[in-house]
Amino acid sequence: MMNIVTNRASRRVPLLWMAVVLVATMVMLSAVRPGAAESAASPYVTSYTVPYANSEPTHIISLGADEVWFTLQNDSAIGRLVVAGNGQPTFTRFPTPTANSAPYDLASSGQYIWFTERQGNRIGRLTPGTGAISETVIPTADSQPTGITVTPDGNVWFVQRAANKIARYNPGGGTFDEFTYPTAGAQFEDVAAGRNDSIWATAPGLNQVIQLFPDNAPSQQFEIVPVLDFGLQPWPPAQIAVDDEKPWITAPSKDLVGRYAPGTLSYWRWYELFHEGTGARGLFLQRMGEYYYTWFTEPDGGRAGLLITHRSRATILTLFEQPLPGSSPRPMSITADPNGTAWITAPGVNAIMAWRQPYFYQGYLPATVGH
Repeated sequence: MMNIVTNRASRRVPLLWMAVVLVATMVMLSAVRPGAAESAASPYVTSYTVPYANSEPTHIISLGADEVWFTLQNDSAIGRLVVAGNGQPTFTRFPTPTANSAPYDLASSGQYIWFTERQGNRIGRLTPGTGAISETVIPTADSQPTGITVTPDGNVWFVQRAANKIARYNPGGGTFDEFTYPTAGAQFEDVAAGRNDSIWATAPGLNQVIQLFPDNAPSQQFEIVPVLDFGLQPWPPAQIAVDDEKPWITAPSKDLVGRYAPGTLSYWRWYELFHEGTGARGLFLQRMGEYYYTWFTEPDGGRAGLLITHRSRATILTLFEQPLPGSSPRPMSITADPNGTAWITAPGVNAIMAWRQPYFYQGYLPATVGH
């Protein structure tokens, strides 16, 4: 039997749980900012068209309330969007020094924004206060860097899709350390920092999540977590986020969001989405007291979603999937700012979208599962 937490054919809506979620949402998140024009898809979703044609906004982070930064793959630039209190959006473009670099993912160290240049084979650093960008060439040629993260010690970690490596860049010394994964074809996509000096990465080419211990001996550096459920063949993961040393991942081919469950037969506790063929991909994890707020995107379904679970029991409090405006928005990445607003890149309509609290109508409650 599959270890799926929910079932599309049988879902119930316990009013007590919904009351708890609505109250918790209103208490834990600040009030919605007034004044912005909102889309027809939902009174809580606003779409801001990126003023650079066919720029393909891809990954996104927030550095403050109503302020987001994102990569523009087709425009070889980093973008910034700030929405004023009256709802007026302001876009700023910061082109990379290298043309046709295809900036892909980005992460903040507090002082800088670091990003990968997938076609430029470089790591970029942007200073938010000035917009100045510097680049560093990756030692391995044509490595196709994708996911990136910054650890508390200031080191920059990223994965190399074509080179089959997980790499570390030390900004202070200007040095690289590259860790080659011994099995070819990992097609590394995303990376996240764990505790105990470990790094997690998704390897969709091998249907695995990889944990790297860089300080171990070479023969003990990599641990493998297959992405599967009991009795089923493995499937590819996409994005990853880590908290409490437990990774969360999205599984596009299975319409699932998963939380690592070591010691179980399937390794994962799976949360099944309502809709089939959605291609669940983007992922952002927030810890809110005793709860996880797990945000995700569904490129093939044109939706963004919110999954709220209890941290220790891993039970679902609510699961809601929000249709986004546009004929084919293809939402890619998602983040949340200090106001609780979820921000989404929508390359299909060349837009950045804001999904503001309380996220859904009380008259159209999301289905929940109580255990």
